[in-house]
Amino acid sequence: MIPVSSLDASRIAKVFRPKRVNRGLFITIDGFDGSGKSTQIERLAQRFADAGREVVLTRQPTDWYRDAPIVEHFHDHGGSAEKARILSLFAAADRHRHVMEVIDPALERDAVVISDRYVLATFAVFTHRGVDPNFLIEINGGVTRPDFSFYLEVPTEALLQRLRARDGDSLKHEEKSSQRIDSIKARWTAMKSLLTVMDGTGQPAEISQRIYERCSEPLAAAE
Repeated sequence: MIPVSSLDASRIAKVFRPKRVNRGLFITIDGFDGSGKSTQIERLAQRFADAGREVVLTRQPTDWYRDAPIVEHFHDHGGSAEKARILSLFAAADRHRHVMEVIDPALERDAVVISDRYVLATFAVFTHRGVDPNFLIEINGGVTRPDFSFYLEVPTEALLQRLRARDGDSLKHEEKSSQRIDSIKARWTAMKSLLTVMDGTGQPAEISQRIYERCSEPLAAAE
């Protein structure tokens, strides 16, 4: 496991290309499974669609990565730092392909792109798994910078209750231990300067209103 102190947000930010000049809007919603991401993504997408915007919903990693047997086995059982390093290369390839084929073309046509997780998730998860953050910066470098990156913060015990209610005994390896969850969450905290942190324990409607108000500001200013 890589120490949390090794995560330098200012260095991690170097994975992003310079800010875009088109009017597309790129929003990412991050958080641990069970934090309410899906609900907020659905609500946000509906708000923008009601406002007449094309909305592209996507997620990282894509199914190209998720459905690989080696990934499924690691998610279920864990594995060594060397196996995690290999998976981080696979995840980076998946990310670059996804940005090139889905995200960038949508932004070029001025769509609102909402992604369930993005590149910061790879630093939170893979440094917990023992992968050097400098290596992750190198292999993920050059991806598109989001306009907004929201992180839904939920206490660990509440996350575990939600996950057990949703999945029963079918939890992933890193979901079965509060210590592992705390380790991953601590890495999100180390990157908080790159995120807009939202309290994920509130009423979904109130959370979605705050998110929508925040990320619709640049659209209003451009009109």
